[in-house]
Amino acid sequence: MNPWRISIGFGAFLAITLLAAAALIFQDNLARYALNPKFPYQTYAPPPPPAYGARGAWALWPTTNGDSADADVFYAHSTTYYGAEHWNAPINDEGAAKELRDVAAPNEAGPFLGLGNVYGPKYRQATLFASFTHKFDGRAAYELAFSDVSTAFEHFLNERAEGRPMILVGYGQGGLHVLGLLQRFFENDANLRAQLSAAYIIDHSIPVSIFEDELSNVPACSDRDTIGCVVSYIAFEERHALEQERFRKRTLIWNDGGTTQTRSREEVLCVNPLSWTISEKRVGAENHLGAASATGLPISDMPAPIPGSVTAQCNRGILTVEKPKQAFLQRKRWFGGHWRAQDYNLFFHDLRADAERRIANTKITGTQEISEDN
Repeated sequence: MNPWRISIGFGAFLAITLLAAAALIFQDNLARYALNPKFPYQTYAPPPPPAYGARGAWALWPTTNGDSADADVFYAHSTTYYGAEHWNAPINDEGAAKELRDVAAPNEAGPFLGLGNVYGPKYRQATLFASFTHKFDGRAAYELAFSDVSTAFEHFLNERAEGRPMILVGYGQGGLHVLGLLQRFFENDANLRAQLSAAYIIDHSIPVSIFEDELSNVPACSDRDTIGCVVSYIAFEERHALEQERFRKRTLIWNDGGTTQTRSREEVLCVNPLSWTISEKRVGAENHLGAASATGLPISDMPAPIPGSVTAQCNRGILTVEKPKQAFLQRKRWFGGHWRAQDYNLFFHDLRADAERRIANTKITGTQEISEDN
């Protein structure tokens, strides 16, 4: 065989191998580059706002007469728009809508379906790239999204029955917006706080200091039975060390005027969903009621529990979980998969049981608390 051909073939093979290795090493940088809209927000014309009086502006809406429901649930979904054409996605973007319908809503809102009337607005969500920058563009995108979620929440308040237990749920970007709702609507309204069973803010880091200042009237949940409190955790396997540090390093909260502010290197709230405490004690898998994957299922179907899948331990604000044996319960790690809506929920049935218990506790005490505050 011609030695030149051998040399050329080997050189081509080596070049391809090096390129593939570089792609794997710099995969997160490549993914972030592809997500960046690459134009300033100041020159951007956002899509038109949703009309929340129309059913089409809601991803989830009660399908039956909700007057006899035990509770009302308001759900703000995680980021499902991964494009670079917009800083804020149109609510009818086909890809984002499919991700919300097939992946995010079944796994995020799924634990709370059947516990009450579930309302989930579509909103002009900030693109995924906003989570990597706390500069003006990303923050402006979040602020526009929050204006939609706030408007939707006002519609929700007008639709629901006054005095019924209430649950707030937000994942990722939706968690940031639910935090904003607590600051804007609940902090200074004792009547509304008395109806709050719990707020579940998942995959968004909350500085503990907020409960001494901006959210001093809405405490963190520190046990299984407290109502009117905040459950928050960000679950990662140990192998995702860089992502853990990203959440510890910076977080966003809201100012009074509906604008964001950055908090850096502060202690982050972690409520362990296997014990519902803030302790950093490792909790064994025998306490795990069950993970589930509802991806692709009809929204009304309840996925079977997979109990005993993980241990969990709060570690400097991050919930560290062991790597589940089932591959489909492991957080994705290639080319931005770990940033997207996850196609499972590690604590699906734990969340459901906890919300049901806190709703029952609110029904027992809520009426008396509301009458006393008025």
